[in-house]
Amino acid sequence: MEINVDIGGTFTDCFATRSDGGVATAKALTTHHDLALGFMRAVEDIAGELDTDADALLARTEAIRYATTLGTNALIERSGPRLGLITTMGHADTVGIGRCRQWGDGLPVTMTRDLARAQRPEPLVPPEQIATVRERVTYTGEVLMPLSADEVRERVGDLVDLGVRGFVVCLLNAHVNPQHELLIRDVLEEEYPSSYLGRFPVILSHEVSKRSGEYVRSMTAIIDAYLHRFTADRLSALRDDLRVRGYRGELLLVHNTGGMGSLARTTPVRTVHAGPVAGLYGSRHLAASFGYDKLVTTDMGGTSFDVGVVVQGSVRFYQFNPVIDRWRVQVPMMDIKAIGAGGGSIARLDPVAGVAVGPQSAGSTPGPACYGQGGTEPTVTDANLVLGYLDPDGYHGGELPLDRRRAERAIERRIAKPLGIDVLDAARRIRQVVDERMGSEIFREVTLKGYDPREFTVFSFGGGGPLHACGYAGVLDAEQVVVPPHSSVFSASGAAGLELLRIYERSAWLTLFNPLTKQLFSDYESFNAIVDGFREQAVKDFVAEGFGSDELRTSLELDVRSTGQLNVITIASPVERIESDNDLAAVLKAYFAEYADRFSDLALTREVGVSIDAIRLRAWIPREPWELPERERVDRGVEDARRGARECWWQQGGLQATPVYDYAALGPGHELQGPAVVEAADTTILVEPGWNGWMDEYGFFTMRKEKQR
Repeated sequence: MEINVDIGGTFTDCFATRSDGGVATAKALTTHHDLALGFMRAVEDIAGELDTDADALLARTEAIRYATTLGTNALIERSGPRLGLITTMGHADTVGIGRCRQWGDGLPVTMTRDLARAQRPEPLVPPEQIATVRERVTYTGEVLMPLSADEVRERVGDLVDLGVRGFVVCLLNAHVNPQHELLIRDVLEEEYPSSYLGRFPVILSHEVSKRSGEYVRSMTAIIDAYLHRFTADRLSALRDDLRVRGYRGELLLVHNTGGMGSLARTTPVRTVHAGPVAGLYGSRHLAASFGYDKLVTTDMGGTSFDVGVVVQGSVRFYQFNPVIDRWRVQVPMMDIKAIGAGGGSIARLDPVAGVAVGPQSAGSTPGPACYGQGGTEPTVTDANLVLGYLDPDGYHGGELPLDRRRAERAIERRIAKPLGIDVLDAARRIRQVVDERMGSEIFREVTLKGYDPREFTVFSFGGGGPLHACGYAGVLDAEQVVVPPHSSVFSASGAAGLELLRIYERSAWLTLFNPLTKQLFSDYESFNAIVDGFREQAVKDFVAEGFGSDELRTSLELDVRSTGQLNVITIASPVERIESDNDLAAVLKAYFAEYADRFSDLALTREVGVSIDAIRLRAWIPREPWELPERERVDRGVEDARRGARECWWQQGGLQATPVYDYAALGPGHELQGPAVVEAADTTILVEPGWNGWMDEYGFFTMRKEKQR
């Protein structure tokens, strides 16, 4: 038995796989004050489905994979520890100045255009808690000015007097030579041992990132320290609780790099946005297995809408300087775009746009008005209920009845009455706005990567995705939407296929071809020394986790750019060591091919210089992914899966009686013609007019747009 958990802003999703190939799923409302409570409720539901109790289930569970939002919540709430930053003299203002557009990082496009009101984010480390020391290391690692331990003691004492109990150290060029950062940690541990500092972090920037760029390296270390207490305390407490209840395996954390690692070997910054990454990797596996060449993944939950792209069975898009909250960092992260558009997104009146939806969310507490838990603001879920798409008695498997009257009152008070329209029309506008927002985000994400959205199949999952899939696919003019099995907990199921993965990277300045001298790169030893060092560290790390070196698999990636260009292109290196001119030619050929694929052959000039900016080694332990079982074939017709009908609103014809089908009763080959509603235990699929849907042997429900005559 293996348990996979994804904690979202509204629901905690749980997906369990058994050794015999069977699965069990559960959803529980997220308990933001203590995320472990929602997690354990979901586990208890899984146990109930398997006719056992939670402790017995945990005792025979081999692995728990956990995608957490602890870090995201801590940043939003600004509830981290009081940190002090120690940096090189003359660079105290680095994190305050940032990069020229730091004020725009993490803001919606509409806000970045409002220059008159543009403000930088409130710093995680205020200026008075930044101390500088006299030292200097060159970009080659040479020590020009040694660091005095006595000066370090004095600076640290000043910070402690200010109430600092966590320390971040980021010195100039420490990623090349960390000698001075290590000295500062030695002084800290000598002056303030663990009995004094407890578990407050001492984070060295070179241990978090070995890439150049003082601002982003500083912010990576600061965010890692800021989140450390939440990861260490809460997840350690969860692990201890699981131990008491019988679980004997590792608590594995999903990483935003697309892999996972043990709690002891996971830096907090790698857990941010981990849930959507699991869904993207689950989509990659299904795309490769079932022949989807171009896939856009869409995950609509209660709080956010996440978009990813899979091309030719591969997740090829990473962000190497992503933005976390309002700060740019140096963590290789899967490229997933998120907007505040979910079932709990709040609708409001906007003086310019009229009806606007999100990014504010009602979350799980109090939740949408129809939940009857104290929420008074109209949300997307309220609109769907009023329009007839949701069954008020069957929502969340019947465990969370919905109050239609509360939804109508909220929409009437906030939207309908101020606009002078009826409640049904107001609900229709709310849904239309959120569908257009999601469709526009998908269009932007796909086209900016150089693709035509009409060529993509839309993968729709999350609790709310299948309910809106035809709507946002219509904005794209996409012709096919696929709802995978277990779509409501699909991100959790994606975690079931993740591998233990670590990424090793560092900046490197190696000129592969000099256009002025016409010389090719010849210092193979410097390149190979970096790669060999990565491999040695990978073997050491994975052996420490109980794996043999023969189980390890690696691949090499290079950040390459042409002379005079600022942006780099990441390529998969065809060789892991350069030992001949043929190896070098293979690397250059791979770069030219990737450049031409992205920008066309017309933009490619092979005579320009080519240089490497960074080297990155991916190391992982392969594991067999979870395989979808075939759906049981049925002899009955599709009408036997029909539950009845209810009044639903449609653009073509307004309110009309619409057939409702039971997802569990649909078998391979069953076809439906829209409009129709398909209800599963934890999600609803809406087949809009002009669309047809059918079920295949693996439980994929595919909707295709009818051709216009």
